[in-house]
Amino acid sequence: MTPPASVDGITSESEPPAQGASSNMKLVIILIILTPYVLYGLWCVFLLSVLPSPEGKYQELIPIGVMSCIIFGSMLALLGLALIKRVLATREITEQARIIGSVKVAVIILPGVLLSAFVPIIIPREPRLSIVLLQPVNSSDLVAPVSVTFSLQQAEKVLGMRGLKAVKYAWDFDGDGEQNDETVEPVVSAVYDRQGVYQVVARMYLSDNSQRRIVYSLPIPRAVFSTSPIRPIVDEPVRFSVEHLNSKENPIKEVRWDYNNDGEFDEVQTGVETVYTFLRTGKAVVVAQITYENQGQTRMEREITIYEPEPLPFPARISTEPEYLTSPPPLGVIFSMETEEPHYDILWNFDDGEDAIGDRVGHTFKQKGVYRVTAEVRSTSGSIARLSQTVRVVGVLRVPDLGFDGFPEVNGSKLSAEVPVTVNLTPRTSLPLIEFFWEAPKATLVDSKDTTLKAVYRRPGNYIITLIGSDPSGSVMRLPLSLEVKEPTSTVTIRMKPDGGVAPLLVRFDASETIIPGEEITGFEWTFGDDDKAPPRQGGAQVEYLFERPGTYSVTLTAFTTSGKSFKASRTIVIRSPVLDACFTTSRTSGKAPLGVSFDISCSTGVPSSITWDFGDGTETDERSPIHVFDRPGTYKVKLQLQDEAGSVSRESLSITANP
Repeated sequence: MTPPASVDGITSESEPPAQGASSNMKLVIILIILTPYVLYGLWCVFLLSVLPSPEGKYQELIPIGVMSCIIFGSMLALLGLALIKRVLATREITEQARIIGSVKVAVIILPGVLLSAFVPIIIPREPRLSIVLLQPVNSSDLVAPVSVTFSLQQAEKVLGMRGLKAVKYAWDFDGDGEQNDETVEPVVSAVYDRQGVYQVVARMYLSDNSQRRIVYSLPIPRAVFSTSPIRPIVDEPVRFSVEHLNSKENPIKEVRWDYNNDGEFDEVQTGVETVYTFLRTGKAVVVAQITYENQGQTRMEREITIYEPEPLPFPARISTEPEYLTSPPPLGVIFSMETEEPHYDILWNFDDGEDAIGDRVGHTFKQKGVYRVTAEVRSTSGSIARLSQTVRVVGVLRVPDLGFDGFPEVNGSKLSAEVPVTVNLTPRTSLPLIEFFWEAPKATLVDSKDTTLKAVYRRPGNYIITLIGSDPSGSVMRLPLSLEVKEPTSTVTIRMKPDGGVAPLLVRFDASETIIPGEEITGFEWTFGDDDKAPPRQGGAQVEYLFERPGTYSVTLTAFTTSGKSFKASRTIVIRSPVLDACFTTSRTSGKAPLGVSFDISCSTGVPSSITWDFGDGTETDERSPIHVFDRPGTYKVKLQLQDEAGSVSRESLSITANP
């Protein structure tokens, strides 16, 4: 009896075992068929793992993947149908064997067919679009109030690869369903001043009139005080505020500020805002200790980075009148922009809801607060320079016992003197911890403005000098004083440098401040009072003279004018005697007798009127620099005595040894 034939390796149960060679051939055929099948399965898995890509990568694989799946899937389907048809057509096996064989073929072929149908549907799909958080980079910096920058640039890029272009973007920063901003750029910033979890919703309006809705969950774990500007600049004021933490139920009573985290509070404020200027770039930790009306306390700290200022596209600066922009309300300020760059109108924002346009504008700040005034200068070439200035409007400091020491005398709020006026004023009060400084905007020369004002006015006119006082709580007093600088009377002025000293003394005399109204000075004549027989010295406004002897001398200056008039002035100078101090040196102090020694007193100071030498061998002399011979061996104590005209005496001695 002939054994029934095998169909695709499926035989009836009664079929005897196949020959070994036939079995090996079947195994080879199966491996040849399964190897590309497995590779195709791996290819499909790879496509599903990388596509669709949120970054828009591997787009070139989409047409290759779709085409390969269609071709290979069709081949698998046809191969599967052919095998199942052959199994079912085989009559040499039982019906049960045919069904089992068909199921086996379907189980092997069906996964590949399903992959071939699934992959072309999935990989061309639009990837999931996402919002990217650009700033801050580190999640630890998400501390309210914080400026957060969102970006849809990646989503815009992905859609652009599919031929879609974003027309505009609508933003809902807190997920309340209300649109907060609408932009044409894919980047936007929002400020969050309280902690919480915010659902940021962005809606992209595309060129084909379709929309894409993208959601981003933003957690802000904690809140501290705010800073303005968001990017603090070195040497520019930074405004700190806890206003967003204030509440009607439990208002803030006091805030203590530590700007360098050294454990000592730098400022105590009863208001919710303060201003500080950092003098170095880098990171700084600022601490605020808040005390509430119910005596509760909260300590907050925040690390901020102080940056170098962005370079301006062209030189420009803001000047103000007054210079010191801290005052009680109302505070009127004139702002001026100083630049040589050709520009259009300058836009000013005063941070109180009001704006202005112009190179020079005025504004009055009526309410207490800290205002960051900004100016935008657009040059005719198109570049823009942005500058800022901080104005503080604070409480009034009252100093009821304020008085002044110095010159000129202050009568009420007025001062007066003749040209040239040298102002030297120091405020005084019994109130502790009051800091004073001055503004003298039109002075010819200002030497000091802290506490004591030292300024010179050389032109007649009316001037305003302002005394500014502040206390630790931040309250400020501004007291304007009116200075009348009168036309000078005829004044011959003598200045001496130095104005006294020890003889011999070289003194420089200066008469350049001499003023004779209505006259032109032609020259000066000087007498110095130390030599009655010496003729007057003709010279200019500046001369030098050497006083060789001590004494009190009257220096007289005569100024001559073109009209033939002369004007005189004199000053007294005291030239002191140098301190009398005996000192001498010798050519040698020992040697073989007879021993000759020379003596020199040039190291002595003062002006001796008598000199006495005692050589210790019974001889004396009054010579200034004698030479003496010690004839016999021995040790001699040489003594020098000096005496001046005032009767002062100075002595010095030294031992000389003459050896045998």
